[in-house]
Amino acid sequence: MSTGKKRVVITGATGMIGTCIANRLAHDGWGLHLVDIDAGRLAERASQLPPDTTFCESRLTSPADCAAAIDGAGAGIDGLVHMAGIFVSHDLTAQSRDTYDDTLQNNATNAYDLVTAVLPRMQSGAAFVFASSLGFNRGNVDQVSYSMAKGAIVGLTRALSRRLGPQGIRANAIAPGIIDSKMVAPVVEARGKEALLASIPLGRFGQPAEMAGAVSFLLSEDASYITGQVLNIDGGVING
Repeated sequence: MSTGKKRVVITGATGMIGTCIANRLAHDGWGLHLVDIDAGRLAERASQLPPDTTFCESRLTSPADCAAAIDGAGAGIDGLVHMAGIFVSHDLTAQSRDTYDDTLQNNATNAYDLVTAVLPRMQSGAAFVFASSLGFNRGNVDQVSYSMAKGAIVGLTRALSRRLGPQGIRANAIAPGIIDSKMVAPVVEARGKEALLASIPLGRFGQPAEMAGAVSFLLSEDASYITGQVLNIDGGVING
């Protein structure tokens, strides 16, 4: 597909943050290829976006799945925004190993597989934006596997920035804090809203649209000299 627009692949595209990112990048003039696990929701989202929007249902569980998920994106891909992932609490026991495997696969391994699928379609000026987390920065006591997976995303981001920098391809990540979304609602309920708010210097939870603004910036020419970085978007929790 050739529309004259830059093309970006967005995974996790029907989630609250993914939806805001798609809306913002469409407003910025990007052509969109949406990836998520629910074909019905994808079709509904695509109908609300510019007519050149494409989409693919995928769980991104293997290299073949990841390659198939981007087939409809076009021959040239200028950006990958990888927001797909899972957030599961678990005990620290041998019995939690299945949760560990699922969490690493659905947050980190699929990122690697997507890179290998997308990279042959990229050229100088392209950019990756991954999702790390406050969980990496601080460590979530009830989500050890999630914290590990989001740390792996940081390692991937930094390694890609060094490997792909000579080709003019950038890689960065955002590390959201507590965002007002369905994913973190169980954490808010378990730990208490007031206690969590007290830990945030700005005194409020982040909004999905604020993540979209950061992603828009990192994909843009305004960030052309920024690579290998993790942008903390957490209201000031991590300030060192």
